[in-house]
Amino acid sequence: MLKVLKITLGITVVSVLVIGGPIILARHYLESARVSKLEKSNPNYLSHEKPPVEEAQLNKKLATVLSEDYKDIDAIPRVFLTRLPESLADYKGVVDGPRIDSKARKRLFISTMLPLILRANELIEEDRKTIARLQAKISKGYLLRAREKTWVTKLFRQYLSRRERKNIGQHPTIADLDKLLYRLDTIPPSLALAQAAIESGWGRSRFSQEGNALFGQWVWDDTSPGLVPAGREEGKTHRVKSFEYLLDSVRSYMINLNRNSNYPDLRKRRAELKQHSLPVTGVALAPALIKYSERGVVYTTEVITLINFNGFDALDEAKLEPETRIAQNDRLVAAR
Repeated sequence: MLKVLKITLGITVVSVLVIGGPIILARHYLESARVSKLEKSNPNYLSHEKPPVEEAQLNKKLATVLSEDYKDIDAIPRVFLTRLPESLADYKGVVDGPRIDSKARKRLFISTMLPLILRANELIEEDRKTIARLQAKISKGYLLRAREKTWVTKLFRQYLSRRERKNIGQHPTIADLDKLLYRLDTIPPSLALAQAAIESGWGRSRFSQEGNALFGQWVWDDTSPGLVPAGREEGKTHRVKSFEYLLDSVRSYMINLNRNSNYPDLRKRRAELKQHSLPVTGVALAPALIKYSERGVVYTTEVITLINFNGFDALDEAKLEPETRIAQNDRLVAAR
């Protein structure tokens, strides 16, 4: 009898291993796939490039796409530079004697910055899609898995204030994720381009050249990398925040606009435009940036004027080319 029981038990164990094993393994891979979707928002640092030595080759592929009025742009090549070309400070473009060709400089700056701005927005869109999937999961009565909660909690800390986070329970609700979607949204390329041009002097400033600091963000703590302004008043401790990659600077700028308590009107105006299916443009959002600079209205007027004068509004609908063959071409070329 005992022998028969042992045989039966052995058959049962084998059956569990043979039949149940693949099921458990399949569930493991399925969960890994779900998590990998959450972690897919990789800024493509491995496909970044440093500016070539020869000016004639600088972002040549993108330069051929850009036209003066920008209206015929179809898809922007995925050319992500690690830093601004050093030659922006004295770029002459075509032979034009000793005078700097400002038009060529602008074209070079735009062709460097536009792919990075579009990529930063693309990453935000990917996060928004993932949040929508998690909301659908919650609506069906499922709780978020541990790694899904970890991913969402990271975004809560990134975009919501401490007071807002206090009201979120152990298990995030659809309403909690709606608050996150309200904050985590794209910025019009025309607005980002105009502000980058103003804050960096079209890529000529010391902060943009030495620290990839495109938007003049300040830091006060010793742990954050930054550059000390040459004219900083005695007793002041602020520094201009620096970044390893240009894309880091763009993403930090977008987080700042989406989180900072100085820009609630920008987020409100953006949400209202989307609610009424109206285009979200840089000109529409610029007036809400009155606290971005000490110059206030003068600054926002400059942003709008720059957008209109350069035709940047036509770039608000620009898209990156489809992400094909990127994995084959990934490479990391350290910035000099």
